Amino acid sequence: LDPAWSTLRRPATPDWVDLTARRSHLRIVGGQSPAGRYRPSLVARPVTDPDFLLTAELEFRPATYRQLAGVTGYRDSRNWHYVYVTATDAGERVLEVLSCAAGRLVPYPGATLRLGERSRIALRVRFAGPVLRFGCDLGDGWRDLPPVLDATILTGQPGPAGAGAVAGLWVQDIGADGGHADVDVVTWRAGPAARP
Repeated sequence: LDPAWSTLRRPATPDWVDLTARRSHLRIVGGQSPAGRYRPSLVARPVTDPDFLLTAELEFRPATYRQLAGVTGYRDSRNWHYVYVTATDAGERVLEVLSCAAGRLVPYPGATLRLGERSRIALRVRFAGPVLRFGCDLGDGWRDLPPVLDATILTGQPGPAGAGAVAGLWVQDIGADGGHADVDVVTWRAGPAARP
């Protein structure tokens, strides 16, 4: 990986970050839950500007609700925003948004999208000063997801995002059943190029 990318609390070893499992893809094997502190599967890069955009195309087939994969704006285990693909209790694939602010989980049920049999999806996280927005492309163009989120919880200080925040790829497999996501294309832009 490019040196600008980093992992959280564990080195990028082939048992969970694999560049050889599938040609031109990065395979990330799921780790602990979003609130876990010891074995997260997070690959991220610093948010370098108040206007910052990261997009990723990923393939993911969750077997249960305990498997999740998506993109995140992250500061620490108590402050983050996350858009992810998972499965319902009935096995239906859905896209959901979840936040954690000062250790309190905040779900956004109004942002849930049904994905049907679709296993490939493009996701984005956009920082615009004090605001963070997630978006998705299901094959019909980009659309923003409903919650407008507070990016300042990721900086440790009031004001625009950037100080301490990272944006990246996050995969969970809470049951440690071998769930993984294959990431094909990741792009990022900072400054005026990241604005809509």
